[in-house]
Parts: sequence; structure tokens; C-alpha cells
Amino acid sequence: MNFLTFYIQFMKIITQVLHVYVWIILAYCLISMLVSFGIFDIRNNRFLYSLVNTLSRLVEPALRPIRAILPNMGAMDFSPLILLLIIDYVVPFILNEIFRLIYASSAF
Repeated sequence: MNFLTFYIQFMKIITQVLHVYVWIILAYCLISMLVSFGIFDIRNNRFLYSLVNTLSRLVEPALRPIRAILPNMGAMDFSPLILLLIIDYVVPFILNEIFRLIYASSAF
């Protein structure tokens, strides 16, 4: 298998995983907003409680370091926005740079 073919397949897999994670982040933001506005009551609905808990366990570890850096904005939480920007712009740049470095070192 060619290195370029491996890289393309690897990038497709990483891209798909990141797209799924973006949808998980968006679902977490939407559901947490609906819970905080009182539209969903997770105290009486076991399914919603488990859904919010699962989404929180998936998203919160990525949001915690961003929240530690950002100043407190009161009721507004911009950490999901920052995480989405990192996923859209920084991660592909880093993956391309890693590929460039590996490909350049294997050419010699």
C-alpha cells in the first residue's frame, strides 16, 4: 500500500470521526440550553437524564481546558465555539503538517 493512499484513508477516517464529534458537541449545546431554559426536565425523565449525562461525558473533557483559559463571561459559554473552531481549522492544519514532515523525511 502506498503511503499517499494510506494518508488519504487515514484523513478520511479522522475527518469522519471529527464530523461525528462536531454533531455531538452541537447536540450537547442544544440539549444543555433546553435544560437550562426549563423546556426539558431531566429530573423526571430518565432517558433525557442519561442522554445529557452521556453527552456531557463525551464533551466536557474537551471543554474543560478551554474553560480554564477563557475568562468568565457570566451566563455565556464560548468554549464550545472555540472547540468547534479548533476542530475546523487547527486540527486539519496539524494533520497536514505531520503528513508533510513524515512524507519529507521518508523521501530521503
